Amino acid sequence: MQSFEDEISSIREICNSKHFKERLEKVKILSLGRPLILYGAGTIGYSVARFLKINHIEVSCFCDRNKNGVNKEGGLPIISPYQISIQYPDANIIVCSVNYKDEITNDLIELGINLDRIFYRDELYIHEMMWEDLLPHLDGYKRAFHLLEDVKSRQILLERIRCYVTSIPITASPSESQYFDSEIIKLNTKEILVDAGMYIGDTAEAFFQITDNQYKHYYGFEPDENNFLSANLALQGKANLTLVKKGLWSGETYFLFDSGLTSSSKLDADSGNDFVEVTSLDEFFRDKEAPTFIKMDIEGAELEALKGAEYLIHNFKPKLAICAYHKPEDLYTLPELIKSFRDDYVFYLRHYTDTLYETVLYAF
Repeated sequence: MQSFEDEISSIREICNSKHFKERLEKVKILSLGRPLILYGAGTIGYSVARFLKINHIEVSCFCDRNKNGVNKEGGLPIISPYQISIQYPDANIIVCSVNYKDEITNDLIELGINLDRIFYRDELYIHEMMWEDLLPHLDGYKRAFHLLEDVKSRQILLERIRCYVTSIPITASPSESQYFDSEIIKLNTKEILVDAGMYIGDTAEAFFQITDNQYKHYYGFEPDENNFLSANLALQGKANLTLVKKGLWSGETYFLFDSGLTSSSKLDADSGNDFVEVTSLDEFFRDKEAPTFIKMDIEGAELEALKGAEYLIHNFKPKLAICAYHKPEDLYTLPELIKSFRDDYVFYLRHYTDTLYETVLYAF
C-alpha cells in the first residue's frame, strides 16, 4: 500500500479520467427531450439531485410514497407515484434507494411504467460526493488511516473515499459476520451485549447463535414502535433478555423521530413524525452490571450515543462494534472520540456491502 497522500492522488486521477467523464455523458442523455424524476426524496435523492444540478442536468421533481410538498434542500416539488403517469407520462425515473429498489421497481411497473424508463443511482455511478465535498474531510481521514490497526482496515477506508467520489464498489466481507466478525471479535459465555438499534431482533438472533445461547445478558434498544413489537415477538422465550423501547443519546430527553422506515427509522429534529424517549448508556447502567460489548447501528446518532457511554468505556473498556457509514465524518470522529475516552483501544474497519452502506468500526 502506498502512502495516504499517494492513494488519494490515485483516486483524484480516476475522477479526472476520460472514462469517468464518459459515464457522466450517459446520465445527461436521460434528460434529453424527457422529464427526469428522482424516486426517493431522502438523503440519497438529495445527493443525486445535487450531483445532477452541479453537472447542469435538469430534474423535474422528486417522487415519494411518504412525502409531499417541496424538498427543502433542493427546492424541487415532491409528487406521489400515482401522479407520474398523469403529469409526466414520458419521464425517465432514477430510483434513489438501496433498501427498497426492488419494491419501488414493482410499484412503477404496476403503474404502467416500462422498465426501459427506470434507472438506478448505483448502476449509473452517480456518486455521493463531488471532489470539493471531500476536501474538508481529508485531514480527518488521514488521521483515521494512521489509527487503524491493519492493512485491510486502511484499504476499506480508502475504498470508501473512492466510492464517495466515483461510486466504484467497495470490497465486502460476508454480511452474516457483521458486528461479530470472527477475524476481530471473540465472544465468551459472560458477554453482556448492548444492541443499540435492535431493529426486529436480527442481530440478537445472530448473537444467540454465535454464543450457542451461552451469554450473561442481552439488552436491546429500539425506539421504533413497529420494530420493537416485531423484535419482542421474535425473541419471546429467550433467557436473560431486556428490551428497551428507547433510543440512545448523550443524555435523557425526547426527540422527534422518523418512524415506520423499518431499518432506516431515525432521530430527525427537522421532519420527524413521532416523539420518542432517548437515554444514555451511562445513565441506564448506573445500577446494573456494565456491558462487555456494545453494538450501535442507530442511523447517525452513534457519536452522541458514544458520548453518553463515556463512563462505561473509560472504566470497563467494553468491546465496540459501531456503524461508521451514516455520515462522512464518522470514519474519523468516532475512533477519535473513543480514543479520547481511553487511549488503549485498537481500531479495525470491516465492510459488508459493495456500496457505502454497512461499514463497522471495531474497537477493543
